[in-house]
Amino acid sequence: MILRRVFGFLLVMAMPLAAQEARKVTVRTLCFSHVNNVKMLYLPAAEGGGLVEVPLYTEVFSRPLDATVRGGKATFYLTGVAPQPGKPSPALPAVSVPDSAKLLFLFLPNPGKPEVPYLVVAMADDEGAFPLGTTKAINLTPANVRFELGEFSDDKGKVVAPGKTAIIEQVRKVNHLNQFDAKVTYETAPKEFTEFYNSRWRAVAAKRDIAIVYLDPKSKLPQLNLYEDAPPVVIKPPQ
Repeated sequence: MILRRVFGFLLVMAMPLAAQEARKVTVRTLCFSHVNNVKMLYLPAAEGGGLVEVPLYTEVFSRPLDATVRGGKATFYLTGVAPQPGKPSPALPAVSVPDSAKLLFLFLPNPGKPEVPYLVVAMADDEGAFPLGTTKAINLTPANVRFELGEFSDDKGKVVAPGKTAIIEQVRKVNHLNQFDAKVTYETAPKEFTEFYNSRWRAVAAKRDIAIVYLDPKSKLPQLNLYEDAPPVVIKPPQ
């Protein structure tokens, strides 16, 4: 028992100091669907020690905002009242965040738990982790999903396991409108994939796509939501 405690203590001491301290980050959010009409959450602000409003949009990504994460985790509060010693504010469970100055948080419904309306997925939002021109594929179903985009078709398609995320590189095989075929299939039996989505997506080097596959709560069939993400245009003042 003593050796176990000593080992645990050494592990904590070996953690990078940066992971134990507060750090400022730039945050964006995307909400899959609103739960209990909760459309706003709160994060510790980057300055001043208060809380900053974090809007939850379901159709587009939120604008970047500055906030603080501590100990390598982000805590989203359900009210704008900052926690006080002995008086904790209601919050979602803290979520571990990647070691990146830019973070993207995806909010998913958490059925049956009104006190915790969302499950939170944290992703690095910098272009090194999520390059322009690529597609981030997210599989929220209990089976493998295969993304067949452009030249990455059939057996060359990208298989994403349940609960996993993958980056699909930029597609080069496009038509005269700069579009490519996008087909997504669902594994209904071992190594047997059934098509459930077929469309055309735009190939734009200056944007990124997030494709989320999930099971429709009523039909229990796989569905896909596609979100296009382009960096905000920065207008420089005239010289």
